[in-house]
Amino acid sequence: MNYDFLIVGQGITGSIVALQLKKNSKKFKLIDEQSQNTSSKVATGIVHPISLKRCNLTWRGREFYEFSDSFYKEINFESNIELYKPYKLIRIFTSFEEQNNWIGKTNNKIYKNILSLNNKELDNLKDRFGSGVIKLCSRLSVNEFLDFVRASILKSNCLIKDEFKANELKLINNKFHYKGDAYSNIIMCEGVNALKNPMFNYLPLIPNKGELLKVFSTILPYEIINCGIFSLPETKNIFTIGSTYSNKDLNPNISVDAKEYLMKKLNKIIEIDGIKIIDQKFGFRPTSLDRKPLVGEHPIIKNLFTVNGMGSKAILMAPLLVRELLDYIYQKKPIDPVININRFSKKINNENIDYASSIEL
Repeated sequence: MNYDFLIVGQGITGSIVALQLKKNSKKFKLIDEQSQNTSSKVATGIVHPISLKRCNLTWRGREFYEFSDSFYKEINFESNIELYKPYKLIRIFTSFEEQNNWIGKTNNKIYKNILSLNNKELDNLKDRFGSGVIKLCSRLSVNEFLDFVRASILKSNCLIKDEFKANELKLINNKFHYKGDAYSNIIMCEGVNALKNPMFNYLPLIPNKGELLKVFSTILPYEIINCGIFSLPETKNIFTIGSTYSNKDLNPNISVDAKEYLMKKLNKIIEIDGIKIIDQKFGFRPTSLDRKPLVGEHPIIKNLFTVNGMGSKAILMAPLLVRELLDYIYQKKPIDPVININRFSKKINNENIDYASSIEL
């Protein structure tokens, strides 16, 4: 059977690729092994355009937010499920300096409709310096979103439940052949698994481990709270606390250090004596050396593409970056040089060159 695309990986990015291809009536298959410890499976789902540490708009922040907001609202309509909904994000200030910085930003016309001071009293929280609100904030129910996309792909008989094996791919007459089918294009959405295959392992992808806790509490507020970490309401008296960031701990297990770190951070804003930990999870985020996404076409193997390296911001960035990649594929619109993987072409090594030669028949 002939297809327009093979998508590798059904995390957040691969799911978004599938939805956009489906909307454009493209024939595709998606291959995914359903690993439990991908960054997508432990993502908190928060979407906003602000760098909380510096209280600044992130790179292309408003553009990403407006596009993703429209994209996920459309998914809500199509699925008839509220997978995505608006929230207020409350930032607990840690000093008068931070409070003054926030106040200054609220008087700036760029931030006028994004930031405000929080005038609502926060029960049980230690907020002696006050707090601010990010008004442009929403949350995607990530696991439900992934389940919805997976069910849709299954219904269309487009899902291959398996690990992608790069050594089984062949290129014949400009078509990729894999497990009996032919594909015009391949889009790799593997996250940190890209480091394992000889296609894109030359890219400077850095795994960043994140851990989060699920806790029981009768005193945490039913708001998204941030003070170095997040507290996110799930169901009655159940909250997610996270997340850690580490590019040094690559142990594929939960850690005591992460649990203690998160509870210590939580204790700075609320008394934790009555809070009970009921679960702990981890995942590895794909980050890049220059902290910018990795998007584009393989420098040797034509029609082989990747979208990767978004770290913890895939939910925010992926809808627009996937759109820009598809615009490149079909309309030859240039990819932003800041994210184009050709900026790392000099890192191509003999393994990559040998692999490119080996698949062509």
